[in-house]
Amino acid sequence: MESLDQLYWWVLIIAGLGTFVYMIFSDAFDVFDGWFNPAVILSFLALGAGIGLILNALAHVSPMIGLAVALVGSFALTTLLYLFVLLPLSNAEESIGMTDESLVGLIGRLTVPVPEGGFGEVLVESVTGSVLKTAKSVDGKAIDTTQRVVIIEVERNIAVVMEYDEPTIRKEF
Repeated sequence: MESLDQLYWWVLIIAGLGTFVYMIFSDAFDVFDGWFNPAVILSFLALGAGIGLILNALAHVSPMIGLAVALVGSFALTTLLYLFVLLPLSNAEESIGMTDESLVGLIGRLTVPVPEGGFGEVLVESVTGSVLKTAKSVDGKAIDTTQRVVIIEVERNIAVVMEYDEPTIRKEF
């Protein structure tokens, strides 16, 4: 029983250290996907070792029954962790913030005027929040803060804007 406790402790320590190393270098391990994700494997090992230690300390069951219960419990908890935490997080490609590509075509207002051949700042507001971007005029002309602008493109994190002429609605008889 003591050797099994030592095994549980070693697995728990190694899985804990492995989780810490994976957390720091997780971008380098991006090749793993699905169940072979190191986060899933390390959580399975850590949970199994933890359940095994608790069963050996409190339940006083035979070591093989404790090991079987620890493996089944670890599998169940790891499955729940994967399905309800890791999988939804991996499918969320980015935060609710706007990407540079999603800014193209949006209407904004200048908070800092764009001088001729220079840079200003554009504010784009949406349901998810506001984004401030450095802005320059598409044709190099000055644009005042009273003028609304449309973002034509974003190059090197700078919004290329042009004056936005708001369409007027006419009634034709």
